[in-house]
Amino acid sequence: MINVSQLQQRTQGYEFADGIRELQFAFWVLVTGFYGWVVWDMPAMWQPFAEWVRAQNVVVMILVTFVLPIGVPLVISQVGLKWANEYLRRRWLWRNTGFIKPKSWIMPRRTLFVSFAMMFAVFIAGIWLAIHLKDFTFIIRGVYVSASVANAYMSLMIAMQFRIPRYRIIAVVGLLITLILALLPLRAGLFVLVISGFWGGMLIVSGLYAMRQMALQQKATADAH
Repeated sequence: MINVSQLQQRTQGYEFADGIRELQFAFWVLVTGFYGWVVWDMPAMWQPFAEWVRAQNVVVMILVTFVLPIGVPLVISQVGLKWANEYLRRRWLWRNTGFIKPKSWIMPRRTLFVSFAMMFAVFIAGIWLAIHLKDFTFIIRGVYVSASVANAYMSLMIAMQFRIPRYRIIAVVGLLITLILALLPLRAGLFVLVISGFWGGMLIVSGLYAMRQMALQQKATADAH
């Protein structure tokens, strides 16, 4: 008898098997991390431009400060994922075994809710520290630490649900290094750059490793036929 639940779970896990998701997320993390570094550590570079932005209307301010540096990279990463689905997956990585179209929501809603709750709790802790220590850079730290903790949790859930060992490594190493970085006396912009660079680099290494393993597996399948 076929276990339908296990079959669905295994096929959903294919979305994370080839490393495409890691490369997509790494791109967004690195771009937004670089943006945060420039904003907090290089005010001389952008303050003249900021004065011009302040003189404009609210729509222009939102467009320049949020949509362009954060929203546009997110859209680009989604377009890149769509291209990867059509080209890398269909024509190269999954050309011999077949391609399964991913679901819009892969992770259970409970996992997403817990991830959001963890992120919110760490962010609130950052605000509390900023108020009591009178150092408002803790709010910036709280944003990136909370996002990192939530990502570590999500990675662990992916590892457990879909039985992908490398995601367990991402979760453990990511959480450990995040906590170490959070304790270092780095200025806000440098902290943003370092933590984003770490996560981005780790995801790139993991993604490329998974892609190589998948390519070798596909080659072996092709040679067997």
